[in-house]
Amino acid sequence: MRTGFSTAMQALCLGAVLACAPALASNSAADIKTAFIYNFAKFVEWPAAAFASERSPLDLCVAGIALEGHLRVLEGREAQGHPIQVRQLRSHEAPLGCHILVVGALEPAERIQLLQSLARSAVLTIGDGSDFTRDGGMIALFVAANRVQFSVNLVPAQGAGLKLSSRMLQLAHSVRGGTP
Repeated sequence: MRTGFSTAMQALCLGAVLACAPALASNSAADIKTAFIYNFAKFVEWPAAAFASERSPLDLCVAGIALEGHLRVLEGREAQGHPIQVRQLRSHEAPLGCHILVVGALEPAERIQLLQSLARSAVLTIGDGSDFTRDGGMIALFVAANRVQFSVNLVPAQGAGLKLSSRMLQLAHSVRGGTP
């Protein structure tokens, strides 16, 4: 019964953070996007084989310039019992060992090639701009109507063996493909 309660509380917390995003006017869009990414880490289920052990770190990698270093505040926090490690990838470095890949400013062809190289890998891909999911990314963060919002592409997520919380999907601006 505790698991159900814990899951319900997590869903409530995700809803509160995501619903409050427009009210956090004193925070920058980058701060709010960072909070979204942290919550995504808590509401995505990776295949058991994605982690060496129950306490292995969750590697949050950054390709390109993304959120001007804001993601560093997540270093050491926990998501699903895994301490988060933030790692900036060097130009053209393969995202080996990454559980989450935040894709920043890259040339469109480079971004598409990176996303294609991760097909079927248990790496949650998150990028800026509403077109990110059209390019094969899993979650796109964007600002619309003065609010930080997100859209989801379930096809690559399900192909990678990732399970996104139904509560998270309900809060998405849009969900495309796959089976919720």
